[in-house]
Amino acid sequence: MISPKVYQQQIQDLGIEGMVVSPRNIEEALILLDALEEIEKILERIRHNIRIDVRAIRVDYIEKIKGIKDSSKVMGIYSKQRPMKDKINDKRKLIDERDLKIAPYESIEYTVDEYLRQIKSIKNYLKNYSREHSHG
Repeated sequence: MISPKVYQQQIQDLGIEGMVVSPRNIEEALILLDALEEIEKILERIRHNIRIDVRAIRVDYIEKIKGIKDSSKVMGIYSKQRPMKDKINDKRKLIDERDLKIAPYESIEYTVDEYLRQIKSIKNYLKNYSREHSHG
């Protein structure tokens, strides 16, 4: 599992933030288009990895929550069953803990989705620009 900070750094290293797209000619437009397609691939890979990490966290917590439910079944002859209230509180704590762990990943995934949406829009602009300027 990769830390959300690592994903954040990978996105920052792409240099998307504040990127200006205003080609002066068709060659520049095509170079920008290639660069954006490469960035798009990297962002899609990052999003894929984030989803895998979130899934792993969810699976881990499903097991922990299941452990709380199962703990009531494993009892010795003289052991007292834990009150339902305690089990509910433990389950709620685990769910809150899970959600806190997942939140930074979801935030980064949202950022990635935003960038992908913007890139798609810019790519359309560049393709139109190339079409308009190729007929000279």
